[in-house]
Amino acid sequence: MENQNAPKPFQRKTIIVKKSLQYRYMLLISFSVLVAFIIMALDMIWTISKVVNEHPMMQPLLDELFSMAPLFGIKTLMYLLIVVIVSAVISHKMAGPIYKFEKSCQTVASGDLSHRVFLRKGDQLTELQDSFNDMLSKFHSYAAEAEKLKNKALTEPRLTEYCEQYDKKVKEIMPNFRL
Repeated sequence: MENQNAPKPFQRKTIIVKKSLQYRYMLLISFSVLVAFIIMALDMIWTISKVVNEHPMMQPLLDELFSMAPLFGIKTLMYLLIVVIVSAVISHKMAGPIYKFEKSCQTVASGDLSHRVFLRKGDQLTELQDSFNDMLSKFHSYAAEAEKLKNKALTEPRLTEYCEQYDKKVKEIMPNFRL
């Protein structure tokens, strides 16, 4: 059962929504894959060289493999391009929700306690979404209760001073909150 207040599904138009985070993530993944390629290539060269040293008649095979080094380099670049594209898509699943949370925090900090976060199906951080929305619901209900208490204080003068102090504390925390 979906939340009735949830907006219509939103489709982001760009893959890169949080440049610094996503570029760092993509660079880290690409660098890791490049290091793995280099280690694998060096290990393969060392192993083949060892075999050729033990069996000199295989020298033409080694020469043939070394002549294919530029092709191996081109293939490595193509694989890295695929890794960059895949890492961009994967990082998007994290960066999109992070971006949405940043904007939601700004909205809540400006005073809108009725705001809720709704992530897309398949996005990461849905547990954080649930916790964030639960926190806002509780804070919203506390603020609403404070408003009720404030209204009641208008009819009962002994509560007025207490309510004014309570209201002042709430205003210090969130000066522009709206219910």
